[in-house]
Amino acid sequence: MTSWIIILAASILSIIWVVMFFRQLTSGLTATALDDKFTWGLYVQGFFYFSALAGGILIFIALVSLFEISTLRPLAETAAVVSFACLVSAALLLGSDLGKPFRGARILTGKNFASPLTWDFYMLSICGILNLVFLLGLIPGKGFLNMVWSVLCLIAALGYVMIHTLFFLSRVEAGFRSQPFFGMDTLAQSLWGGMALVNLIALASGYKTPGLTTLLIVLTVLALIPLAGAKIASLGSTNKGFSQIKIIALDVAVLIILLLIRLFSPGNPIYLSIVSVLILTAVFLEKSHLIRQYQRKPTLPLPYSRYEEVPDYSPTLGEWALTAGSVGVCTLLISLMLYLKMP
Repeated sequence: MTSWIIILAASILSIIWVVMFFRQLTSGLTATALDDKFTWGLYVQGFFYFSALAGGILIFIALVSLFEISTLRPLAETAAVVSFACLVSAALLLGSDLGKPFRGARILTGKNFASPLTWDFYMLSICGILNLVFLLGLIPGKGFLNMVWSVLCLIAALGYVMIHTLFFLSRVEAGFRSQPFFGMDTLAQSLWGGMALVNLIALASGYKTPGLTTLLIVLTVLALIPLAGAKIASLGSTNKGFSQIKIIALDVAVLIILLLIRLFSPGNPIYLSIVSVLILTAVFLEKSHLIRQYQRKPTLPLPYSRYEEVPDYSPTLGEWALTAGSVGVCTLLISLMLYLKMP
């Protein structure tokens, strides 16, 4: 009964996505809150969010295959479905931001190798192909082909996670998002969110993976290290990120909850589900903060824009509807692919 409710809700959200997407195609990006100051908004935030989750899951799948962990192979196969759906949702949101989705093909064929966006598209495309090959059952559980696929998958997944750092480095000052910590922050958030999603998959599918709780604790600490380091680096700076304390506090709260679960109620599916959702929320807020900080340097050329106040970006209702619809598309695609995989 619960699965049908999820499918129904996902179908409704998917319909909303289709309606809002075609509405935006006809009306243009004027339907969004994007202008000459805000070139990136909720769509790009969603793109980085979904692709980060897909990257973290792909790294997990690649490691399971590389080290031939047969007990986790069924979980990896289910996780591959979710990872592929996240990649599709990321592509849909980026297509929405481009205004004309087929511009993406021009980026792939444009040969602008100096652009991080070009390499990001290459790596994401490779990840999608490798993921699809795995889903089709063309990769054996062991042997040379399995090793080659795993290494390629790790290179592609780690590659585009690191490339995402390049998008922001030119606008990161010696503050909360201090450059020495930024690359580690991007990778840690991807692994953290990806494994939280894997944990939810395991709980929903009935897989017994007690080690995942300990792994989440380790990844939470890993996510906190660059945030704490950047916070220390920002103590002497006048640029105070508006939500830095909130993000760090949420991450610390997640760590405390995980430790309490590990000590007093290990393996409790309800508690683990709640904390996994909290982790996914924390990663989403981290991407939101990143986009908002990016917008603090306006697109209009100086010196004229420096005399204007830079308001906070606020997504329109249409942007929220289309982004929520992409979640529905992701969920519906996962349900369909899992149904097709059933014997």
